[in-house]
Amino acid sequence: MIKKLLNPFAYVDDVKLLIIGVIAHFIFTFIAYHFNYYFPDFISIQKTIINFSFLDILYQNSRNVMIAFIILFICGRNINSKTRSIDICNVVLIARIPYYLILLTDFVPIVKEKMDLVTKSVQINNLVVFQDLSVVTVIMIIAILALLVMVLMFYYLYIGFKTVTNLKTLKQKLGFVVSVIIIIIITFVLSVLIPQTIF
Repeated sequence: MIKKLLNPFAYVDDVKLLIIGVIAHFIFTFIAYHFNYYFPDFISIQKTIINFSFLDILYQNSRNVMIAFIILFICGRNINSKTRSIDICNVVLIARIPYYLILLTDFVPIVKEKMDLVTKSVQINNLVVFQDLSVVTVIMIIAILALLVMVLMFYYLYIGFKTVTNLKTLKQKLGFVVSVIIIIIITFVLSVLIPQTIF
């Protein structure tokens, strides 16, 4: 069981992984929509007071996933010509599940209350809220959790990519790192240049 959790790509059927990944993609997109979060780029989940529709949030999240898939697939094919698209798709979808877990903090009433307060205060440029110890404490806890889930996401990206492409050499590993950096840059630039809404 521990081995499957540490590297599901080596032990779980690819079709099952795809189903799990797609279901998680839709469920957590809906949770993000419900709690007023959005996905501007590959590594960001942010609170918003903009009334994005569910389709907008789904578009943002799917766009980031698709960009990651394309870049990692190209990288994977350069490393191993037998790299399959379903495997890279699974790597991206499954790796994002830990990343989504930060959304679950909004099921804790005090966390939701404080983070909503912070979001509204920042929007109106009222920083007095940061003098409240309870608010600062919640922010620190969320920041630590966000860092942990980010580390988990990159762990699963790496271990998954390594498994499905047979990643071995230092040059190949550097290629993977560069690909991830490109994903982050492209999705960030697009979040600035193109609308976050589907219509």
